[in-house]
Formats: sequence, structure tokens, C-alpha cells
Amino acid sequence: MADTENKTVLTQQDVLDYLGIDYVDDMIKRNIDRTISTADYILRGSIGKDYPVEDPRVKELALIIAGDLYDNRGLTVAANVSANTRKLVDDMILQLRLELRRSKNGETL
Repeated sequence: MADTENKTVLTQQDVLDYLGIDYVDDMIKRNIDRTISTADYILRGSIGKDYPVEDPRVKELALIIAGDLYDNRGLTVAANVSANTRKLVDDMILQLRLELRRSKNGETL
């Protein structure tokens, strides 16, 4: 949900599809909206406020974040993220941060 020209990186339907949820009630919608908003703020903080919402890596990161937040919203669920997934996420964030910095400095990729 980055506000870059009113573009959003995720929709409710993106997250519902990612999570495999086909029945939706008001509570699920509120939880999904909260995870989308939180994912947006995490991406702003880690990549930058003008992160590229059209980049497929950004969308995948947002889905991973939203999915993890949704799946682990209870206190009794232990968060299990594989080392490979964590490395992939860290690498994508670093790539995007560096690319955003380059583009702000006028460098081409």
C-alpha cells in the first residue's frame, strides 16, 4: 500500500490468493488489511518510502511479510522461517535498497 502516486503493492485479493483463503468474512478482511498496512510500513522502513511498487520482488516481499503476519498473529504459534527464506528476503531488501539509492542519485541500473 505504498502511496507512490496512489499505487498499492498489494490488494486484499493478492493476500487471500497467497494464503489460499477462499471464504472471507469481515474479521478476515480486517486482519488482511492490517497485514497489508504493516507490510507497507516494513517495506518503507527497510527499502525506503518511495519503494518501487511495480517491482515483482517488492510484491513477493510484501506477500511474504503479510502471509507471515497473518499466519503468526496468535501468541501460541511459533514463527518458523527457514534460513533460506530469511536469506532470500534479506537479499531482496538489500538489492532494492541499493537500486533505490542509485536511482535517486541518477544512476541507471
